[in-house]
Order: sequence, then C-alpha cells, then structure tokens
Amino acid sequence: MSHFSRVRTTLRDREVLTASLEELGYEVTEGGTIRSRDGVREIDLSISTKNGNGIGFVKDGDGCYNLVADWWGMGRKDRQILDRMAGTLARVQRTYAERMICEQTEKEGFSLVERREDEDGSIRIVVRRWT
Repeated sequence: MSHFSRVRTTLRDREVLTASLEELGYEVTEGGTIRSRDGVREIDLSISTKNGNGIGFVKDGDGCYNLVADWWGMGRKDRQILDRMAGTLARVQRTYAERMICEQTEKEGFSLVERREDEDGSIRIVVRRWT
C-alpha cells in the first residue's frame, strides 16, 4: 500500500535549500515526480535514491518546502537514505539558517569576520560593515 508522508518544515528559500542539501552530500534535482507502489506525486525538489521511488520537497500554501516520501514503499537502500535525511533534517535546517543569515547580511553590506562552531553545536557568526 502506498503512503506519502509529509514532514513539515519552515524552509522557504528554494535556492538556499538546494545549496544546503548539496552541501550535506545529497544530489538534488529541480521538479519531477516521486512514485510509490500505487501512484506518482509531483514535487518541487527531489533527492536521488537507488530504486527511484524518491524523496522530495513540496512547497505548501505557506511557502514552506516540506519533506515528502513514501515511507512504506521504500526499498532497503532508499530507507537508509530517508533515515539519514530524517536524522539530518536538523542539520539541513541549521545549514539553511546559516546560509540565509550570510546571504542577507551580505545584501545589506556586511562582510563575514568570523564563523565559529562551539562545542554545543551552536554557530557564532560575526559580521562587520564599514560606513
């Protein structure tokens, strides 16, 4: 039986999401479909998998890209990718947030002075703007 499941996120910027996923080692494709045993679903971004069922991101009405996959129809190799994705969704969100901060501060004329990751996993970013 097919079962597309969705994991809600607050990820809104498609380019930053794509770059974040690629930085974490995922192969990302724009658009396309993912399939299950009983159907096909259109998606906005897809992550390559072994058997082609796929893991994807779909933009919702609020403008957020949610993780979508057929958890029940996945093969062993694809389930490993999905488990890795579920286990690293926090890393995707952290990488996404860091990229958003850096892009926004650069647009506003700031330059990166320091980036440090503390032992607790938090990231410290220091920026500067000369006026």
